[in-house]
Amino acid sequence: MLTIRPLTQSEYDRRVPALQAEYAADEVLAGRGTAADAAERVAQQFATLLPDGLATEGQLMFAGEVDGEVVGFLWIGLPTPERPQAWIYEIQVDEAHRRRGHGRALMLAAEDELRARGVTRLGLNVFGHNPGARQLYESLGFETTSQQMSKTLE
Repeated sequence: MLTIRPLTQSEYDRRVPALQAEYAADEVLAGRGTAADAAERVAQQFATLLPDGLATEGQLMFAGEVDGEVVGFLWIGLPTPERPQAWIYEIQVDEAHRRRGHGRALMLAAEDELRARGVTRLGLNVFGHNPGARQLYESLGFETTSQQMSKTLE
């Protein structure tokens, strides 16, 4: 059974730089600039979202564990006046632990954590080039609230 616990500082120090690089690569895949542009934009976003790192108020980061072994990572932003719902910034199952239901378990643990905090709505973004994640979120009851589309003109 998967449980979540707060991320440690050493886990944060290891995961966040890797997450920034992965997110910048996803931005490029989504057609949102060059690798250098995306890396700079993502670094700025992270600096804004996590000004105090792991101690940033309103940002929750968890490790997902199964039988004492870390299998993934979860980052949730609590609601704000500007965004009246909680937001999944990242859910990640480590490569060696994929395809075992841990992504679903992480999402359900996030929902339980938020319900315990009195949060009633949860949102997330998913890249179009990630159909597996879209399928998971839809199976958990998420509905599309907006959709961006683009086309390369030649």
